[in-house]
Formats: sequence, structure tokens, C-alpha cells
Amino acid sequence: MSLDLVSEVWDTLRNHIDNSTRSEAADDLVNLLVDLNYEPEEIKDSFRGDKQVTKALKYYIEQHEAEDEEDEEERSEEHTSEL
Repeated sequence: MSLDLVSEVWDTLRNHIDNSTRSEAADDLVNLLVDLNYEPEEIKDSFRGDKQVTKALKYYIEQHEAEDEEDEEERSEEHTSEL
């Protein structure tokens, strides 16, 4: 499935999603697209101008960068304790 098609579907359906849950729906959409092996940069390009998806993508990237940093710290601590 192309991101352009997903973007068109989102654009059509988002107005039918209650404002109080639209951000959560955007989060779910971003997570699904990443799980389907789309790169964050591709998602950003396809959903340019959509505030909810852009915000959800930014949050996704921040969370995974923080997780990566924690993983690196743990590996470094394990390596140090082995020495």
C-alpha cells in the first residue's frame, strides 16, 4: 500500500474522528506505518501539513531516540562492569 493512498484515506476519514481521539488515532496510524516498515522521513513527506500526524511522528521519533539512548547506556554499563 502506498503512503499516498494512506494519506488520502486519513485525509478523508480524520474529519469523522472525534477531536478528543484524533491525536490518539494519529499515534496509532504512525505506529502502524512504522510497523509496516515505512521510514519516518517517508511518513513525514506523505503527511506534510497534517498537524496530528506530524505531531504523532515527532513524538514517535523522540520516544525511540530516548529508548535508544537508554539501551546504549545499559550496554555501556554492562561492558564497564565486565571489565
